[in-house]
Formats: sequence, C-alpha cells, structure tokens
Amino acid sequence: MPLLPEGCLKRNGMAQIQPFMKTLSWFFFLLPVYVVGQNNYAASLIDPTLLENANAVIRLQKMDFYVKQPGEAVKKETLVVTLLNDKSRYNELRLFYDSFNKIKKVGGKIYDAQGKLVREVEKKEIQDMSAISNFSIYEDNRIRYVEVKYSEYPYTVEFEYEMNYNDLFGYPDWDIQPYNVSVEQSEHFISLPEGMKLLYKPLNTEIEPMMSSAGGRTIYYWSARQVPAIKYEPYSPPAAEILPSVLISPETFEVENYTGSMATWKEFGRFMNKLSEGRDVLSPAMRSTVAELTKNVSTDREKIEKLYRYLQENMRYVSVQLGLGGWQPFDANYVEQNKYGDCKALSNFMKAMLKEAGIKAWPVLIYSGDLYYDISEDFATNAFNHVIIYVPSENLWLECTSSTAPPNYLSSSCTNRNVLLITEDGGKIDRTPNYSTEGNFKRTRANVELEPSGAAAVGVEVERKGSKQEWYRYAARQYSSEEFNKKFQEYSPLPGFNLKELRLDVKKDIPEVGVHFLADVPAYASRAGKRLFVPLNKVNPFTSVPQADEHRLHPVEVRDGYSETDNLAIKIPEGYKVESMPGEPVSLATPYGTYYLKVWEEDGYIKVDRNLEVMPVRLAAEEYGAWRDFYKSVSLAEGTTLVLVEKKT
Repeated sequence: MPLLPEGCLKRNGMAQIQPFMKTLSWFFFLLPVYVVGQNNYAASLIDPTLLENANAVIRLQKMDFYVKQPGEAVKKETLVVTLLNDKSRYNELRLFYDSFNKIKKVGGKIYDAQGKLVREVEKKEIQDMSAISNFSIYEDNRIRYVEVKYSEYPYTVEFEYEMNYNDLFGYPDWDIQPYNVSVEQSEHFISLPEGMKLLYKPLNTEIEPMMSSAGGRTIYYWSARQVPAIKYEPYSPPAAEILPSVLISPETFEVENYTGSMATWKEFGRFMNKLSEGRDVLSPAMRSTVAELTKNVSTDREKIEKLYRYLQENMRYVSVQLGLGGWQPFDANYVEQNKYGDCKALSNFMKAMLKEAGIKAWPVLIYSGDLYYDISEDFATNAFNHVIIYVPSENLWLECTSSTAPPNYLSSSCTNRNVLLITEDGGKIDRTPNYSTEGNFKRTRANVELEPSGAAAVGVEVERKGSKQEWYRYAARQYSSEEFNKKFQEYSPLPGFNLKELRLDVKKDIPEVGVHFLADVPAYASRAGKRLFVPLNKVNPFTSVPQADEHRLHPVEVRDGYSETDNLAIKIPEGYKVESMPGEPVSLATPYGTYYLKVWEEDGYIKVDRNLEVMPVRLAAEEYGAWRDFYKSVSLAEGTTLVLVEKKT
C-alpha cells in the first residue's frame, strides 16, 4: 500500500507498553537482537490455538522506522516465522531498492522443529536482480531476494535487514498478518523528530499507539500478541475490510527537494501537480499535428478519440523508473521524441494533446489489479500503482498504456474502485465505472456434427463484450498466430481437439471481439455398447461452483457480474435416436442470478438454448449457502448427459 514495497496483510491484538518506552528511541534498534536471543523457537512451544487454520506462525515481527528528517529515514526489521507446511512463502525475502533507497545489510537463519540453529544464510544465496526488467528499458529499481529451503516441516526462518531511505512518499503500515497466519508477537515502532506529525488510521482493530517523547523525538509504538489465524474464504471483500491493520502516512514528506503533505487528499493532489508543472508543453511540430488531427472534427468526443488513436498508434508503453521518476512524469517532448513512456508519461502526453485541442483532462491515480484496499475520503495514503486520464466534460476515462483498448474503456483491473483525480485545485476522490452485467456478455453459437464413434466436428462463433473480451484483445496484439492457437487450445474446455481454423475479429472502437473456430474433437461423446453419452454443453460448460462452507465468517462479494447466451445444435448420428434428454425447461430466478435451459429435438438435431446471468452482489455470511445453491443448481442442470441409442434394424 505505501510506496515502500511492504506486505499488505493484517490482524488484531492488545497493545502493551513496556517500561523501556521512556528510554531513547535508538534503544529500540537494539531490541530485536535482545529479543531473539531470549527466545526458543521450538515449534512445540506454540500455543495450540495459534495452529488452527494456520500455514505459518509469526513468532516475532519487529519493525523500527526511524525518521531523521522529512526526506530521510532508517528502517530495521526482524522477522521470525515458523512454517507449518509449504502453503506460505515466508521462506522468501524480497527487498526493493534503488539509487535513493539503499539496503545496508541482510541476514537470515534456519531453525529446525526443536528450535535448534541449522545454519545461517550465506551471502551467495542472496540474489540481486532488476525489479521490473521485463517491462523497462532503463531503470534502477532492483530486488535483493533470498529463498531458504529446509526439508522437514515445521521449521523456522529468521530474517533481519536494514535500509536507508532518502525519499519518503510514505511510511510503512503496520501489517500484522496475512490470511492463514497467526502471530505470537508483532511490534511496530515509528520514531519522529519533535514537531513532525504522524497520521494513522486503524482498520478492523481498536489498537491505538502508545506514545512517548525523549531526546527531542516522538515515538509511536503498536503491539499485538497471541493473534489467531484468520481463515481465507473465497469471494470475500477486499482484504483490508477483514484483516486488521493500521494505515500510516506522514503529514509532510520530502522527495528530491519537493515537499508534500498527506494531511488531506487535496494537499496530496497539489503535491502531484507540483511534480507535473511545465511538463505538458508540446513542441511546435506536435502542436501542428494536433491541429491537423482535429481540424475537421466537430465535437470534443471525436477530437478525444482521434488523439487517443494517435497515442495508441504512435507511442508504446515502457516502464521508466529512476528515483523521483517513479512518480514524476517525463515531459511531453520526451514522449514525442522517444515514442514511448510509462503510465505517467503517456497520460501526461495525452493530457497535453487534449489541452492543445482545448479540452481539459485530469491525471488519475489508481490501484490497478486485485483490490486490497479501496481508498476513502477520510485518510490520504499512498495506495496507487498506476495513472490514467479522466476527461470531466465528457465523463470519459482513457487507459493510455493500452495500444488496443477502445476509448472510454477501462479493463476489469481498474473498474469499480475509488481513485484520486488530480485537479487544478488538488486531489479529489472519484470512482471508476462498473460495467453492467449485460455489458460483460458472451454469446456462443455452436454446431456439433456428431459421429457414431463419439468424435465430432465442431464449429463455434462467439461474441464477447466487456470483461469477456479483454484477454482476446490482448492476445491478438501480443501473440503470433502459432502462439495464440496453442494458448487457445490450452484454455478451451474441449478435450484434446485438433484446431482446423481460428479467427479473431477485434472491434476497434467498442469493447467487443468475435471468435470463430473449427475443430475436430476425437472424444466429444463417450460410447458404451450401442449407446452414446453426450455432454449437454461441452463447448461452454458451467463449472464455477463455490466450495461448501457451513461455517462462513466473512461477507460474500461478487464484484463483477456477467451474462451468457448459448445456442447449440448437436446432430444426431445416422442410425441413432434419442433415448434420454431433459424434459421441461429449467428456469431459475434468484437475487444472485438467473438461469434458463431448454433442450429439444428438431430436424435431426438436439437443440440447446441456455441463458445465464450472474449478478454482482454483496451478501452477509449467512447467505453463503443460499448463494452457493444457485451455482449448484446451474451446475446440476448443465451436468445432464444426453443419451443416444442405436435404432433397431
């Protein structure tokens, strides 16, 4: 969540202040050595209540963050974890650094089940690699990475490291635990010069920091003890709504001679504006290009689309990460000359073109990906990893890193979440659109020429819209024909088929893709004696039944709904007749979705019409069973097998 690459996983506990809190804050930096030396990490000493639902137990996590001044800090952390099985990744340590933030030391140890030291991590085990080399042509973001292995569970790993920071967009949050991990002891210290103010927001916890002052400094101390594991449950809301934590932000900070504030979103937005000042000026040649592109265009919407297409066709996405460049965009001339940029630079270039065309646009800070924490009005925190553009006059969003997205289309990784608009007056919270159930749509038309052997020639036409088309649009651009054919076969539900033809029709201006394919399927149906057993819908089967859970604890959330319509025609082989197939249509109507299935025989074919609508919902845990029953009912209806039998001669 902060700029510093910290884990974002949390839980609850009771804060306890110790007598040494009255001493100087530098004493806290010596504490990890003292505590570790006094503990026995035998797995048998773990309280049995901490083993329930746990894949690992944090024996000690102690973080000291010593702020020297608004732009400089030292971080020291000790982490000791007992791994109970191979389902967690606590045997790995990843530390991100660059030319401004340096790692001073890294060390590690392995203990066996009895808590006896097996060995220390050797220097040659600590790898140093580029953090984003697959996406960047030049950057200085790197990772120090170590993975330790031991053959017998349970075992314990201990990691210690120290880092110096010389730019401070954010402070480390107090992240107590991820799902399925319990905690014996977790401590979080932040030491500030007197006069500096710390901002914090508890999530799902009532823990407040203990505070003390000494030596011209203010110390904040959080503590948790004996925290049971929280079981992960699929279809839960974002983790920050369940896993307790404390968000932490500096009121003031400094990065490369820029001073900013996180006192409010408005202030943080003003800081982002300072980083972009003077960087949206186009060259005379580029101004002429904008004028040429828009000279015969009558509406702002058409101008936006013309300029967006120019961006997509002439500029490419390349990550550029150099110190402040992680947040400050390269100027418009840089993008024009090099024909590339990262999300900030491309968005800034698009904003500059729109400005030249007389259209106001705002950069938007957003978190792209599976949402962990949805930012709120009452607390400013550095919870972003991406930049897009918003045009307020048209209520239009632009993803400037995509070379294929239609105008005003955001992928499912950016929809339905709070974002920060960087307006002329500063930061302002808004929310990205959430596409309707009908907008995320798939229509499948299939013809199955079934043979007496059970083999079939299958011809399929699929119309995909919204989130249902995203991968295909991406694949059409990124993969060769051979690569795409291979991946298509890997992902298809049809078993072991031979692909004869595959075509994509990607609509340029709307989020829609057409897919056409022909395939020979050697084992479409199974044969037993004189009978053929034919799956009802092998082309697009429904298999998404949530697992049973009679003790559900967390709410149920389906963030994105979708709808599907299938029309199938399965030819009855010569010499066969229908022995068994569904009779009356199946019709389901629930708050969680709707379903309709009709099967009938007509002109030598078995016809199947199927409509499915899955609704976005937010439900109490008590409704999990009823919600799951809808999915089970759909799966049961789709699991019907058609039976064909040889005609008597």
